[in-house]
Amino acid sequence: MKLKADCLYFKGDKPCRYKRLCEGCPHYQPFPAKVLLIKCRAQGDVLRTTALLPGIKRKYPESHVTWLVDEESLELLRNNPFIDRILGYSLSDVMPLLAEKFDVLISLDKEPPSTSLATLVKSERRFGFGMNGNLIAFNEDAEYAYCLGVDDDLKFRKNTMTYQEIIFKTAEIEYQKDKYVFHLEEKYRDMAGQFFAENAVDRSRKAVGLNTGSGAKFETKQWPADRYLKLIDYLHEKMRANIFLLGGKRERDLNRFLEENARPKIFNTGNDNSLQEFAGLLSQMDVVVTSDTLGMHLALAQGKRVVVLFGSTCPQEIELYGQGTKIFAGKDCSPCYKQTCPEMTCMEAITPEQVYAEIEKLV
Repeated sequence: MKLKADCLYFKGDKPCRYKRLCEGCPHYQPFPAKVLLIKCRAQGDVLRTTALLPGIKRKYPESHVTWLVDEESLELLRNNPFIDRILGYSLSDVMPLLAEKFDVLISLDKEPPSTSLATLVKSERRFGFGMNGNLIAFNEDAEYAYCLGVDDDLKFRKNTMTYQEIIFKTAEIEYQKDKYVFHLEEKYRDMAGQFFAENAVDRSRKAVGLNTGSGAKFETKQWPADRYLKLIDYLHEKMRANIFLLGGKRERDLNRFLEENARPKIFNTGNDNSLQEFAGLLSQMDVVVTSDTLGMHLALAQGKRVVVLFGSTCPQEIELYGQGTKIFAGKDCSPCYKQTCPEMTCMEAITPEQVYAEIEKLV
């Protein structure tokens, strides 16, 4: 029996999708160029890296794309039309990669588990980062992204490139202002609509979402609660907007505090939503106020208008695609990328009046 293990549909341990043997099969299709993309860490970074996928298909039009990602981010990539195979970073998924050979490897993380694997996997061409005792750049165009990690002056003050421009340069692919690629299942959009119906939300009013979180890593992205309360007053009195509290488990106490202390009625969307449920709620917003977090990326991925509040992180690295505005106080100490700060002057310097004025422009 002659089997064709180089066929795109061949499984080896089970029949292929066409349930027939290889000899004479009209569905035989040799593997196209095999591309491995390693981008595992930080859900927001994973989501904005999806902008690279259309560029990969432009440069390698017949390619078969595998994406290796942390398991917490799998839901962000499901049903993505540009990805042929999604693997979670687990022993059972990583080990087979060592027995494969790829035509192109794009490694965008800088952490040792990812860069060590990128160095071990067999590939004809490598872009991004690997490991040779310490972090190394595989190609010359990856050296700019390499230097951003070790040169604060370059990252904080001199760099003018967005994250998307940086990863396209690293992968040696032409950037054409490619947007995020994210698939929201319709049932989650419907679930958000059901929330509106159950809470008797007046659809004639603008829906403003307050994504109050700062993420798990940077407390320095947090806008103070008293600023949110003042903004809520403005949104109610001047715009008569419907105001929605958005966030995850970390924002449970803050959102409860805002709900209990806000003078107008506001809608708390809950803190136990899945990624898709959370994205569904964002899909119903006219504008989202957010810091530099996953919620911002999910809003951008769905074409939502955003007002983004920056303190410790670099606003120039965020691509808004003309969908909103950035507010950055620009204190002498910021950006700093510190995870905690006793003073938080950068975020406290952003006023509710500034934020409301930008919301008004967008709606």
